[in-house]
Amino acid sequence: MARLDQLLGRLKSGDACTAASLAKELGISTRTLMRDLDDLKELGYPIESDQGRGGGVRLHPRWGIGRLALNYREVIDLLLSISVLEKMQSPLLLENLSSVRNKLFASFPDAQRQNVAQFRRRILVGDLASKHVSGSYQGDLEIPNAHLVLEGFFEKKCLTINYSREDGEQNLRKVEVHYLFLNWPVWYLIAWDYLRSAPRTFRIDRIKEVNLTNESFNIKPLSTFTDELSQFAKAL
Repeated sequence: MARLDQLLGRLKSGDACTAASLAKELGISTRTLMRDLDDLKELGYPIESDQGRGGGVRLHPRWGIGRLALNYREVIDLLLSISVLEKMQSPLLLENLSSVRNKLFASFPDAQRQNVAQFRRRILVGDLASKHVSGSYQGDLEIPNAHLVLEGFFEKKCLTINYSREDGEQNLRKVEVHYLFLNWPVWYLIAWDYLRSAPRTFRIDRIKEVNLTNESFNIKPLSTFTDELSQFAKAL
């Protein structure tokens, strides 16, 4: 990482440099340099190179968002935030949101774009929560190890959760989180429930404890959850 930082700093300087001169300056082989350049491209830096005599390596003159070196989770956060704003129909900021979203998605490295697209399909954004739902919303900031919910979602790992039903009864459930649904401000887990051997929806603010397991799962198509989502929509 220190070498990548050094290489990136050299490219940011704007000075013309060849692959051979960069490799010599960093004390590495040309092959290693090319691998390092590929790693930087994977991180989102728009690096250009010219082949042949007199060719060089440089950052694109208008490298823009690439300087942030966003990973796919950060991109998902930004895309989701834009989707939420669009759903809220705010009279402010709407004019350029679609353009920002498209440019953000397009700026991501080709190798990672498929991952971003997959995660976007697994995050569903509905309308604003009803007064009944928002009135009973307890917030989700006090859940112990709340970050593990996203860890299980992104890494496709099973979770065990201590879940409190609407009547207050708590029980331990083992779940696969296939989709996330936002009915602002309330998040729901659209999951496969091992206890019921069926799809179930869990409101995130009713999760009292969550733990990550080492068990992996494969994503089920959204059609698997059609009946559950239909019942869930009636309850909103």
